Amino acid sequence: MKRFLLIGLCLFFASTLFIMLRNERQSIEALKISKKNSSVEGLKIIHGNNGNTLWTLTARKADFTNDDNMAELSDINVVIQKNGMILSADKGIYDLSTRNFVINSDITAETKDYRIITSLIDYEASSGDVKTNEKIKVEGKSKKFTVEGKGMTLDSKQKVKVWKDVKATFYR
Repeated sequence: MKRFLLIGLCLFFASTLFIMLRNERQSIEALKISKKNSSVEGLKIIHGNNGNTLWTLTARKADFTNDDNMAELSDINVVIQKNGMILSADKGIYDLSTRNFVINSDITAETKDYRIITSLIDYEASSGDVKTNEKIKVEGKSKKFTVEGKGMTLDSKQKVKVWKDVKATFYR
């Protein structure tokens, strides 16, 4: 009698184990999802070169688009370590393959000396250049100057060029 009970218990545990493993394998296969329908909460991207951090991008949320290389970002902050610039915006797009990003909402970029206000910035990771074709306003933090115009380039050496319709005001 004990022998039948022991064999019955072994068969019961073996079948239970088999069912659990089969269900777990199906659960794992169900978890394989494409980026097309995915999003990430609390994204942080650190871009570096030779062990040095060049910039850090944080976003509250990243939604992957139909193109697997693009992510739509929400509540963005970018810190560029070389010059201490902090860019803040509501939304933008990050290209996962080139590491370039476009911020396409109201943007405030601040350094210790000045603030830049515009509505679109295109950052090219390979050169470190920032550019826009939109209206731009550069304000000195010490309230000594403002520069307004249309279009701008900010190179990796922190040199700002405003392209056209430039209006500069200097205060005493």
